[in-house]
Amino acid sequence: MKFRRSKDASQTDALRSLLFVPLDDPRKLAKVKTLRPDAFILDLEDSVSPDRKVAARTALTEYLGHNLNYESKIFVRVNSSSTTFFDADLHAAIALTLDGIVLPKCEDPEQLKRIEHRLTRLEAKTSITRGSIRLLPIVETARGIIHAYEIARSSERIVALLFGPEDYCADMGIKRTASGNELSMARMQLSQAAHAAQVAAIDGVFSDFGDTGGLIEDANRGKQMGYTGKTLIHPDQIQPVHRVFAPSEDELTWAQEVVQTFEAANGSGVVVVRGRMVDEPVVRQARRILSRRDIATRQIANADSGAVS
Repeated sequence: MKFRRSKDASQTDALRSLLFVPLDDPRKLAKVKTLRPDAFILDLEDSVSPDRKVAARTALTEYLGHNLNYESKIFVRVNSSSTTFFDADLHAAIALTLDGIVLPKCEDPEQLKRIEHRLTRLEAKTSITRGSIRLLPIVETARGIIHAYEIARSSERIVALLFGPEDYCADMGIKRTASGNELSMARMQLSQAAHAAQVAAIDGVFSDFGDTGGLIEDANRGKQMGYTGKTLIHPDQIQPVHRVFAPSEDELTWAQEVVQTFEAANGSGVVVVRGRMVDEPVVRQARRILSRRDIATRQIANADSGAVS
């Protein structure tokens, strides 16, 4: 696995775009190698009907067994731990070369601890290095939002929290709107919990994949809340989201000024940049922006806007 929990969050800042791909659709799977999101989430859950679950799991094993070289990270979303599909999904997933497992319907830390124990036993049985399987819980209920920080801290395997807006709205009995105002509090709570736990905050999908302007507005709202990436449902969303989460020219110029001024001060605890006091936390943020620059430049250049429709 490529991730390690760290106070330097730049390790997971690379996850700007995570594209869901249903595992029971051969045509969409065939398109995967032509696309360049930061990560694929090969889906066994919501996008697969109950009568197709077994076929999708078989497709996962067959597909990844013959496709091991990707520029993008590869995650698998298994079915919820409360379903009868979970154990078989987990067994199939850990037998493959993955960057991690996406866990839906995460509501409390005890749920994650039970999964942690199960994974540890499976690792021991299959000679996989203990703790190497990384986890990305999706928080998508009111209960999950309330327990988001405890969920993020429940296992060292966790590298990011993902927000699930559609299920959250269903759980709350509210209608999702284009403005997203009804999600603002939950989005902020999840992002704050992720940052407090030192894991990445990944925003939820924007379901109208034909509305690029709306997608950009929604992604910018998430960015202002502290999210560093977004889950996607269509390849046409990759490049707009990359551009939103890439550092802007103004951000880069400011970050360079901060770092250069601070380093020129030869260890002074506080410097002044553009008339404002700058201390170590601000410098860390500036360095984080600069550390994302090369990733953003490379991946924007490689992003493919071809469609899997």
